[in-house]
Amino acid sequence: MKYFYLTPLLLLLLIASAVAQPITGRITDSRTHAALPYVNIGVVGKALGTVADEQGTYTLAFQKSLAAENVRISSLGYAPRNLTLAELAAQPNVALVPEAVLLAEVQVKGRSLSRRTHTLGNTGNAEMATNTFAANSLGGQVGTVIKLSRQPTRIVNAVFNVARSSPGQVTLRVNIYRLGSDGLPTEVKLLPRDVIVTSPIARGPITVDLSADQLVLNEDFFLAIELLKWDNPASHGAEFAFSASLGYFHNEIYYRHTSQAPWKRASIGALMAGMQPRLSFYVTVND
Repeated sequence: MKYFYLTPLLLLLLIASAVAQPITGRITDSRTHAALPYVNIGVVGKALGTVADEQGTYTLAFQKSLAAENVRISSLGYAPRNLTLAELAAQPNVALVPEAVLLAEVQVKGRSLSRRTHTLGNTGNAEMATNTFAANSLGGQVGTVIKLSRQPTRIVNAVFNVARSSPGQVTLRVNIYRLGSDGLPTEVKLLPRDVIVTSPIARGPITVDLSADQLVLNEDFFLAIELLKWDNPASHGAEFAFSASLGYFHNEIYYRHTSQAPWKRASIGALMAGMQPRLSFYVTVND
């Protein structure tokens, strides 16, 4: 009689292959066992991801073809966990371990050195819309590169202009990312806390006060907004779209469809003699 030995990975793959329904689980703090809200969960580099709700509960689609792919579970203030999709299907409840948040260096400047308060980015609020969120695109993000005119620069607030929105209150997260040497946003967040905004705005600016964070930067950065929740969208095809205008100025817009998906550059190619869309996101700063 022959005996066959199944490696742990193969066993998990076989378990996962039998899973037809989505993966549903809960993310908690490993020390307190409290639920962790708005945790990012997704297959790294793939458009398969989501965000946990306020109770730490999440639902993630299972795809057999991605069973061996790496799933990253991350939340500010906690060490990220990496599991295969098959492992997550076998054990969907995950505890994250708290870790210290490494803050960006904060510089204290005398009042006389902050010579001006002004804006960086595109302040326009045109009717043209770009980069829409659908009600089911949890963890989706869109943002633009903000270039400093002086260093150091203190961030006072961030503004995101909405072109249109279907009825239903949305919950969003403001993210400020460090840029990599390739100019793409990295996974390094420069804000020391999760900045969560709930807004019923159908059109117009969403203004977020960041002055309490005392964030002083010496580098260009990526300003993004992330969809966390959409309460009672009016229809299955509900959309939340941000304003954009056309211009000749260099404007780097990047987006990702879901949590942990790759960043992609938004471009409509040559349009009207080289004009490109400029996402209507900006910051007020002291420098």
